[in-house]
Amino acid sequence: MEKEKKTYKLPEGWIEVTLDEIAILSTGNTPSKKISKYYGGDFPFYKPSDLNTGIVSSVNETLTEAGKSVARIIPRNSILVTSIGATIGKTGLVKKAGAFNQQINAIIPILSLPLFYYYQILGGEFQRKIIENSSATTVPIINKSKFGKLTLKLPPLIEQQRIVLKIESLFSELDQAEKGLQKSKQQLEIYRQALLKKAFTGGLSKKCRNENIKKGNNNAGELPSSWNYQKIINLTSFVGSGSTPKGGRNIYIEDGIPFIRSQNILVNRFVQDDLVFISSDIHDKMKRTQIKPKDVLLNITGASIGRSAYIPKSFIDGNVNQHVCIIRINPELIQYKYLTFFLNSPEAQLKIMQINKGVTREALNLSQIKEFKVPICDIHEQGVIIQILESELTLIDNLSNTIDKSFKEIVSLRHSILKRAFEGKLVQQDITEESVQKLLESIKREKIEYLKAQKEALLQKPKRNYFMYTDKTVWQILSSTGIAIRTAELWKDSKHKNDIDAFYAEVKELVDSGKVIEEKREGKVSFLKAK
Repeated sequence: MEKEKKTYKLPEGWIEVTLDEIAILSTGNTPSKKISKYYGGDFPFYKPSDLNTGIVSSVNETLTEAGKSVARIIPRNSILVTSIGATIGKTGLVKKAGAFNQQINAIIPILSLPLFYYYQILGGEFQRKIIENSSATTVPIINKSKFGKLTLKLPPLIEQQRIVLKIESLFSELDQAEKGLQKSKQQLEIYRQALLKKAFTGGLSKKCRNENIKKGNNNAGELPSSWNYQKIINLTSFVGSGSTPKGGRNIYIEDGIPFIRSQNILVNRFVQDDLVFISSDIHDKMKRTQIKPKDVLLNITGASIGRSAYIPKSFIDGNVNQHVCIIRINPELIQYKYLTFFLNSPEAQLKIMQINKGVTREALNLSQIKEFKVPICDIHEQGVIIQILESELTLIDNLSNTIDKSFKEIVSLRHSILKRAFEGKLVQQDITEESVQKLLESIKREKIEYLKAQKEALLQKPKRNYFMYTDKTVWQILSSTGIAIRTAELWKDSKHKNDIDAFYAEVKELVDSGKVIEEKREGKVSFLKAK
């Protein structure tokens, strides 16, 4: 820690403290899922997934009073930090008192602003400390002991207030900017969908025809009189799916013939960054899965079903796996870009959804693809549609990329604000304010009093057994819970807790009378359950 302190200079009037010094720390637990009466009440039960919003005002799971009685409770404005797994360090500040599970360490601040600690823990410096101090195992984990030794910077209370107010003000402005960007993104997507719908109902290429669209047809999705619907089988020379040779990933080599998978096919875009390769021998044996320039590829299984892209002219050779369909067009009837744009249109995507409605595993077979109907106009008009779509969609993509870049800049600005805040550079300092040492002394006194009060409350709390059934018979306990109970626990929870002979006598009587008790063992531990 001494080495760490020398790597930066603390702002004047600030001190560095451990979490143990300035807060009450606790690790959560999970009431038994086997006991249904613990769950479904009104008391919040916080888990890592609930911390996604940062400031937490709602949860996905709740406890009853019975569940609350066996859980670990934190007050409102406590700070929760995930302490295990891929999301280690994820942080939330809770607005309601609640319980929390064992994947979380809780911080209960004392005589300091919870938001000041919360924002500091969100910052990059503290997040790095969590990672650096987590166990170097397959699953990263930081226990409460190590967590308590992590350090925060502590200024006087009035300066904490100024910093929090400034952060809140700046973050509020960034929130508004994010909302504006999100709205613009949604409007772009609405325009994209409207553009594609118009393209394949004749509205986009109306000027290149000598006829008009029939009144009302465009809105109804009907076609101009010179258009018609054609099945893909009538517009193509080949429709086939790929396959993966025996050997799985072992067939891949460092360099060879490109082997195309579903992740290489995005909407209107063929991605070559993540290509894998197979040998020319395997390629030659898989003739029906070989692709050619201008082939249209369609994902036919899984989460990416329906995504379509075409093979560019510069891409000479390759094969596709079983998740991808090859559609080789007849160039006299349909242009490859036209078919690709249509397959990614709202009309085609809706058809794909309808085909897969109610099925367990989404998939398209070759028969369904061949029967798929495409709105067709003459080759010249297809070219006009392609030209307009390429121009407009490029503009949409550029604007969308600019918005995405702005989102990333906002994230960077938030990190920068937090960095400056805890370097003492976000607000003006006032060295005449009350010494932070006095604040720390007050925190320590308050913590001692808090822990003393907690201990006294625990001593006054009546002792309880696991099921709190101390006046019930063995049969009453087993029949009311419906779960397997450890024999030793069942004995302690029954009215026979002071008489082991009476306990076993009742068990024997239950078996003899036909009230069958099922016994199972896990090692040397015995469990009993009513049937």
